[in-house]
Amino acid sequence: MLVHRGVSTAVFAGTSIVLLITAGIGFSLYLTSASTTHTTTENMTETMTTGMTETMAGNAIQFTPSTGQMIHTGWLLIQSTGSGDYAVAVHAEGLESTQTMGSVYIIEAEQSAGNMSVSPIGPNATASEFETDSSGVGNYFIVLMQNPFTSFENIQLVYLPGMEMANATVVATASLH
Repeated sequence: MLVHRGVSTAVFAGTSIVLLITAGIGFSLYLTSASTTHTTTENMTETMTTGMTETMAGNAIQFTPSTGQMIHTGWLLIQSTGSGDYAVAVHAEGLESTQTMGSVYIIEAEQSAGNMSVSPIGPNATASEFETDSSGVGNYFIVLMQNPFTSFENIQLVYLPGMEMANATVVATASLH
């Protein structure tokens, strides 16, 4: 009868000790690098948030309500995308809710050259429309291929009850000059 001997106690103990030491060193390196990464990420996030806030604040323009119109607050944000285009965002609160009435709001811009006509800011009226939620908050976003500060005199927030241009009412205006 053959008896197979297992691993000797000394070999088993030696291997176990080496594995425990290696695991301990690896774990301590992991903890050291994790805390450094966390601190770096935290600092980068704070720096990026501060920088973005400062940049956006420089290009944020408050809408001025038209006489007799209902709007709590409205902001127009314009930011260069770095590729020659411009991101334009509108945030407005305290507007009429468009959820049940079939109405919309449209963003229009007054041209700064020529006959200074007013037209939808997007490529067409549909691309310039937005709705509000039940509490009267609305948001709009578009990327333009021209600089709004040189192309437009102002940007208007217009209410279209029942989606009828004949009943359009300018709710607020943001002057770009």
